[in-house]
Amino acid sequence: MRRWLIPTNRWGFHPTKRRGFYLISILLGLALIVPLAAAQSSITTTNDRATIEFPDTITFSASFKSDIDIKSVVLEYGVDQLTCGTVIAKAFPDIQPGKNTSASWTWEMKQSGSLPPGADIWWHWRVTDAQGHDTVTDQKSIVWLDDQHPWQAIDGGSINLHWYGNSQSFGRELHDSAVRSLDDLAQTTGVKADRPIDLYIYANTQDLRDAILYEPGWTGGQAFPENDIVIIGISADQITWGKRTQAHELTHVLVGHLTFSCLSDIPTWLQEGLAVYGEGGPELESKQQLDQAIADDKLISVRSLSGGFSEDPAKADLSYSQSYSLVNFLIEQYGQDKMLALLKALRDGATVDDALTSTYSFDIDGFEDVWRAYINAQPRPNANLKPTPTPVPTQVPTFVPVSIARVGPTLGPTRERPTPTPVPTSTPPSIAQVPADQSSSNTAPTTTVTNAPSIGIEVVIAIGLGVFLIIGLILLIVARRQSRRTP
Repeated sequence: MRRWLIPTNRWGFHPTKRRGFYLISILLGLALIVPLAAAQSSITTTNDRATIEFPDTITFSASFKSDIDIKSVVLEYGVDQLTCGTVIAKAFPDIQPGKNTSASWTWEMKQSGSLPPGADIWWHWRVTDAQGHDTVTDQKSIVWLDDQHPWQAIDGGSINLHWYGNSQSFGRELHDSAVRSLDDLAQTTGVKADRPIDLYIYANTQDLRDAILYEPGWTGGQAFPENDIVIIGISADQITWGKRTQAHELTHVLVGHLTFSCLSDIPTWLQEGLAVYGEGGPELESKQQLDQAIADDKLISVRSLSGGFSEDPAKADLSYSQSYSLVNFLIEQYGQDKMLALLKALRDGATVDDALTSTYSFDIDGFEDVWRAYINAQPRPNANLKPTPTPVPTQVPTFVPVSIARVGPTLGPTRERPTPTPVPTSTPPSIAQVPADQSSSNTAPTTTVTNAPSIGIEVVIAIGLGVFLIIGLILLIVARRQSRRTP
């Protein structure tokens, strides 16, 4: 009598039992995956907002809910601007740990220095739960601007002009003048706008000064090249002065973009001289003041003009008109291309002396000498003095230089490089998008973010599970092939 053998695979598994074995393996894998997924925390964020008290503070606040206790909350924030690197500021508000908590932190501008009106501030929160999982909320932004003025806006020609308190024709006239100024600067100096510039016109200089902190009392306008922002106080009866001031400050933005560097500083006489050149030269009174200083031999040295200008309005005015004369001399005598070469050399890290020497073949003292001769001024004081000779040092020092022997070389400070940024380029702020009630309009809809598990035992389990399932699939394939071969 012939016996009927039930086929088995090489490991002796009955096909039915074999299928049961694989089913159990898959169910076991799922049993391991489900707890792993359940270990992930889910963070819900509500009331995520920024409240502006212009120009003093901005307060960030939000509420958080999680199915796992929240251990810490960190605010990460910054400003869209040109920077020397990725700049992320962090604040660490005190919270009450638990599944439901809230956080709030206030940025005090009087401590850090105020931002320019119109600056775009961004922020998000980093929430850490008791298991070490990090969740980062969606990034939000707000325009740093007062809400007490009914701002209007006109855009176009690389100029976004914002104003209030005057007619539509007032705003249109200033906008058209600003666009023409950019065109004139491109033709006369070769410096061009590479992105839109926001121009905020306050109704008068007092409103302007109320909007900024720690600026000289004579400030009538100010440029912020890193933010692509210009602010000016212009009343309806000052529109002629306002047009000149616009051109002046817009030149600062253009030159600031061209020369932006973390390697060198641009001398003030060059910055301000180009700005006055951009507005068409100094006014008659300033020209007369410069002529009188030339006649009285009371010009300011070029090296002194490389730093900040005096707080004294009369001395500051002379500094501006003299700086214009210096820049006008370089452009008239050597041309536009040489001026651009000078600016680029400074941008690339050259000192003022080296940049002048490589471009014009004279250093800053030689520059002052040829400029004084050009305007028929007296020679530079002490121009004929020879430098004091330095004795030749001995080949072997008489003592060990401690600062070298015991301490390594000291590196100079470096500037980090936002932009600004680049940083990446941001969309210019639009006043039409800024609601009147900053505290209520920035309330975000409820958002839920589920974080990924932290690297650790969960990852090891997941990898092992994956390997286990792969081996199971391989065994299934081999078993099927074996069953086909069994008679």
